[in-house]
Amino acid sequence: MNSKLAVIGLIISSLLAVSASGQKQLTNQQVILQDDKSGDHLAFVISTGEYKFENCKGNLLIGGVGSVSVNGCKVVLQDMSDTRRVLAEVDLCERVGKADIAFEGDSITGRNDPTVFEFVISDSNTQDSAFECQFKAIDPK
Repeated sequence: MNSKLAVIGLIISSLLAVSASGQKQLTNQQVILQDDKSGDHLAFVISTGEYKFENCKGNLLIGGVGSVSVNGCKVVLQDMSDTRRVLAEVDLCERVGKADIAFEGDSITGRNDPTVFEFVISDSNTQDSAFECQFKAIDPK
């Protein structure tokens, strides 16, 4: 009987150690990627996949819902269709991210033109990212 209690105690203390070591369940956390050069930005909610993208020069704003996968510190957002491609990869531990966004013009303007808009976001420090059109100070490393 005492050995069973000891084993149960070890299991419980191991579980507590894992939860105290920073292994948090991601709930409604929002991620913002802001391009280091253009200021373009993408924000998404990890738990729901809801996202918004804004291009600062062209005043373009789109949104949608994609699928999110989490593997350790790595978070990936994907929304792929015939008219849209949104792919974002973020490392929450290293605080860096990148995104590739492409969509057809008629999906946001209502026109029947073949215009395709493509944007790339490269964020070297997600800690200073904001969902607004402002340029980030680049940290010389």
